[in-house]
This record gives sequence, structure tokens and C-alpha cells, in this order.
Amino acid sequence: MKLATPTGRETAIGAVVGVVTLALPLVFPTEDHFPWDGIPGFYAIYGAVGCAALVVVSKWVGRVLLVKPPDWWGEESDTDEDPA
Repeated sequence: MKLATPTGRETAIGAVVGVVTLALPLVFPTEDHFPWDGIPGFYAIYGAVGCAALVVVSKWVGRVLLVKPPDWWGEESDTDEDPA
């Protein structure tokens, strides 16, 4: 699937929306409720670290609880005889 190239109008609208988004905190100052609210990009970094930790922990839990050793079903015999 090929992505469509944005037209000049779409690019201009995107630029205006971006500038307005960046200017909003200057026009309407925000009130920090927690000390970390004043750190720029804190929630983006917090989300990225949380996502990476979730992946690492889930991979570890999967290895510990789900992966079985190669001899889980017992010894493999070379013969195809039915033991019954």
C-alpha cells in the first residue's frame, strides 16, 4: 500500500495546528499540581520507560512460566514402536 503525499493545503493546516499547539501554554499558563509537572517531556519519558519495563518484565515472566525444557515430554526413543 502506497501512502498518499500530503498536498500543500494539508501541509499548511498541519503547520498551523502545530504552531497553535506550541503557543497554547504561552497564552493559557498551566498550574502544576505535582513537582514533576514542570519538567518538560516528563510524561513522554515516563511512558517510554514504562513501556520498555513492561516488555522486559513480560518477556522474563514468559520465559520463567511458559518455556519448557527440551526434554519436557521425557526421553525420545529412536524406535517408532508402540509401547502398548
